[in-house]
Amino acid sequence: MWSKYPVINEELAAFEEYLETALESRNKFLANASRDAVLSGGKRLRPAFTILAALHGVYDREKVFPAAASVEVLHAATLVHDDIIDNAKTRRGKITLSEKHNTNLAVYTGDYLLTKSLKLLIKTGLKPEKLNVLARAITLLCEAEVEQYLSKYTVSSVYNYLKRILGKTGVLFSASLVLGAKTANLSDDITRQFGRFGLSFGAAFQIRDDLLDILSDSTKEGKPVLNDLKEGIATLPVIMAARNNPGLLKEVNEFFNGNGDINSILNSIKTSGGVEGTKKLKDRYKEKCRQFIEKIPHTPYTDAMSEIVNWL
Repeated sequence: MWSKYPVINEELAAFEEYLETALESRNKFLANASRDAVLSGGKRLRPAFTILAALHGVYDREKVFPAAASVEVLHAATLVHDDIIDNAKTRRGKITLSEKHNTNLAVYTGDYLLTKSLKLLIKTGLKPEKLNVLARAITLLCEAEVEQYLSKYTVSSVYNYLKRILGKTGVLFSASLVLGAKTANLSDDITRQFGRFGLSFGAAFQIRDDLLDILSDSTKEGKPVLNDLKEGIATLPVIMAARNNPGLLKEVNEFFNGNGDINSILNSIKTSGGVEGTKKLKDRYKEKCRQFIEKIPHTPYTDAMSEIVNWL
């Protein structure tokens, strides 16, 4: 992903070593479970964004790596808790902690990772007033998760969907970049542009994931087709298509009540403009990303930001 940018690759390789040592614990189970949760794969986009933002200013590994690790560990903690709530058996093709051990131990591990995230944040050496970004991210993330849970088995509006994904996905990308910018002593205005980029990137990233949920042949990135709908969550393609086709809304509601044919619903989503409308909204957020990049002083690493937007 970062083949044109050897500095980013080098920093990510060094960060991976740092992350493994950061997960050490006197408790053998928590040490192993934490490594399972955090080191089990993933694109490491959030740490890469922290590094990327920091490279625009005074780069200091002693500050950047704890900041990047803090967000990545927090992200892992939310996934552990998500898997418990969803009764998930696997994630990224591997058995989840709650399935491998039990729910109680998975809860303890998720809680341990949350505290580990906060301890890593302190290691950045940033002043307390600069650390509120992660606390705010956790608050917004929890609020979005609760809103999603309470709205399960309903087809919400596009507005409510966007509010939810900005809280669930956007805030952590935004926090990653803002923390990186703060460690590099960038100005408040430039830091804000990084944060806004992160929110828009997170929205486009989640919408991309929703499209994969619809367009996968059988399994894509570890998720079966329409997996979200089976979990009671109406994603953007469903919302867009149902807005155009009242009959689909009825079909989805019947499916939520235990009836209906998933293949019929999938076909209706594709023929009712759900995919096209979703792609257009994703492109709007990609364009917003590009606009925020234009407001950041140009370096080779702003080019890297543009490339990752094109990947979406």
